Amino acid sequence: MRRLSLLVSVLVVLGCGSDSQPLTLGPTDSNVAGTYNLTSSNGRPLPLVAFVTADEEWDMTSDQFIIGADGTWTETTNYVVTTLATGATRTTASQSVGTYAIANAQINFIITQGAITFTGSVSGTFLSVLFNGGHFIYQK
Repeated sequence: MRRLSLLVSVLVVLGCGSDSQPLTLGPTDSNVAGTYNLTSSNGRPLPLVAFVTADEEWDMTSDQFIIGADGTWTETTNYVVTTLATGATRTTASQSVGTYAIANAQINFIITQGAITFTGSVSGTFLSVLFNGGHFIYQK
């Protein structure tokens, strides 16, 4: 479940439309450490339908990204899962962890399990993340 957090976010991105403009990041601040909460995915606020299976709908209700001053990061995503046949709901969470380095005015993140990479930048109280064609905005 460690990679599920960002992988589910990918599914959210695939379900959200975006224009054909290439996604870019501004230069990052040098001090990126902090706790950031997701405010939007491709311009859409939470909650978001993350994905739907034959039996369940997974709605992302929150996502928190903690960047440590020691070069590590943790992302925790919370969901409400609805059973389609009964309407019953339950909550669940997933977590991803990894390391990062700042180079070329951006943050280069690596997910520990699977060595998946993505980029981001911090400007003031905002963290912008580009992952698999999606743009995620977090705020302190």
